[in-house]
Amino acid sequence: MRLDSEVIPIKERSSMLFLRYGRLDVEDGALVLVDENGTRMQIPLGGLACLLLEPGTTVTHRHSPPAWG
Repeated sequence: MRLDSEVIPIKERSSMLFLRYGRLDVEDGALVLVDENGTRMQIPLGGLACLLLEPGTTVTHRHSPPAWG
């Protein structure tokens, strides 16, 4: 659970982050960009107002079975 004191006000966030030519993945609950060399860079989503995905960016997600079955 997140406390109100942990949220960064929108006026204090970076405006935009452009991502190109990489794979977006989730690692330990954090968004990570993996480049063609396998270098992993954590994306600070809490400090961004907008995340823009340019051509060449792939978005993945971990498949988990549904809770009902």
